[in-house]
Amino acid sequence: MKTNSHIKGQSEAQSLRFNQIKKVAKVVAIIIGVIIGTLVWAMVKPVIRGAGWVISIITAIMIIFWLFTL
Repeated sequence: MKTNSHIKGQSEAQSLRFNQIKKVAKVVAIIIGVIIGTLVWAMVKPVIRGAGWVISIITAIMIIFWLFTL
């Protein structure tokens, strides 16, 4: 027959294992997030930089047009 202390010890061991699994899952999630974030940053950064150039060129054309129509 199992005693309460045996059940309590088993429960504590499962709780410790669960906490260890949670810590490992957090580390893995952080590593995956860093990898995905780096890849997205590497792909989005040139697009944003290109969009900035397009906005600058359009603004310059609009200013020139505005100056010619005064």
